[in-house]
Amino acid sequence: MAFKRNCPDNIRNIIGELLDKDLAATCGIILLEILPGSNNKKEYREILEEMEALHYLEVNREVWNTAAQLGFDLRRKRITIPVTDLHIASIALYFDLTLFHADHHFEMIAKNSNLKSKQIATGI
Repeated sequence: MAFKRNCPDNIRNIIGELLDKDLAATCGIILLEILPGSNNKKEYREILEEMEALHYLEVNREVWNTAAQLGFDLRRKRITIPVTDLHIASIALYFDLTLFHADHHFEMIAKNSNLKSKQIATGI
């Protein structure tokens, strides 16, 4: 989201601080969420270049299994979360990372799991 031109300054500042400290990371599912929304090829290339500078988190079967188990457990509590968000949360859990986000689904996951999350905005 910080790669969007209309991103609020406070979020850009938070992301900038993480980048300055070399603490920002991404993964394939985030690339898949962000890149198709590019307005044109130039913007696509610019965003891709910025994201390629981040740490890249590879996933394995354990991450997928964690996502499936997390989704199963949440559904038992009548909480339905999009599979992309389950996958992203499972990556953060696997690598024991804090997930910075603007999506209420991650707060719901955090309240019902060991996910460490920090909501930096809503509805972006």
